[in-house]
Amino acid sequence: MPVPQSVSNAYSQVEPLLKAVSEYVEQTLRTYCDRSGYLFFDRIKKVESLSEKLEGGRIAKWSEIDDLYACTIVVPTTSHEPGVIRKLDACFARASIRSRGTTKKAPEVFRFDTTRYYARLSEGAAAERAPGIETIKFEVQIATAFEYAWSTVTHDLVYKGDRVDWKKQRLAAQLKAAVEQIEMIIGAFDQVSGAVPESEWPDIAAKDSIVERFQELIADGVIASNLTPVSWRRFADNVSALVSSYTPNNYARLSAIEALLDEFATAWRQPSAPTCPESGSLFQMVLGHVGKQDTVGSINGYTVVNSVEMRDFYSLENIGREFEFDSAQQSKDAEGKPS
Repeated sequence: MPVPQSVSNAYSQVEPLLKAVSEYVEQTLRTYCDRSGYLFFDRIKKVESLSEKLEGGRIAKWSEIDDLYACTIVVPTTSHEPGVIRKLDACFARASIRSRGTTKKAPEVFRFDTTRYYARLSEGAAAERAPGIETIKFEVQIATAFEYAWSTVTHDLVYKGDRVDWKKQRLAAQLKAAVEQIEMIIGAFDQVSGAVPESEWPDIAAKDSIVERFQELIADGVIASNLTPVSWRRFADNVSALVSSYTPNNYARLSAIEALLDEFATAWRQPSAPTCPESGSLFQMVLGHVGKQDTVGSINGYTVVNSVEMRDFYSLENIGREFEFDSAQQSKDAEGKPS
């Protein structure tokens, strides 16, 4: 689209500074976001988009423009937001902030309300770059995953269309209302879950019992605390899968799990029990127990990732179904030779 010459001239003067700001901010925040598990997106506003915004009459002077460069940090939930703001304060010179919920709106209105942080480069960073870069104000939006999905999907569908459509704007607002409700439920997940009507499901009860019994063994010092799994949910799934491999009858699985838990706890609590391993994994302890003679289970039908721990700690050398390391970087077997 045609752009007024005055706008084009002003934009061309700051464009090199915008590129320098973009490069610095992206380098500063990208690693932080990758390390924290956040998404990072940025853009430099195009002169055509800037021209349309200025024609809206809401900006009185050039120095009030605060989003020629803007980026978005997408966090899982709002609980991550304070940490992101602390990071931004440590890296940039804050100009202002518009926190979510501070914009006045009627209770029946649902619209964009993400936290927006406005900043300039710090004095030290600006001093190392082209003169004038210290005047560039930029925007950092801190959006949750659901907020970002809503804004990304609805923006092009509603605000970049060829018509002004009441129904589309209404639908976008309804979707935002749904997003707000989801965010509210997630924020109070523990409290809200207590109000959910519960139905009995043997599989869930069995896995919960697995977690409870093994946490008890760790709390009592029977099992070393450093063997605590990264995910108790995944550990329970794996133990359940192991029991399923030697208990094909679904109706007998719950009692088979309880039998394994009782036998395992008794074996490791007795005075003659061996010293608990300090390496390997908690699931390897379960495999080591089930793989012995005269236990309630069997590992013959289960695919086992073999390792030196299985041999040295549990004396399991002949495994029926062994996981195959078929990549270029082969694992070493219990003998210390390429498998």
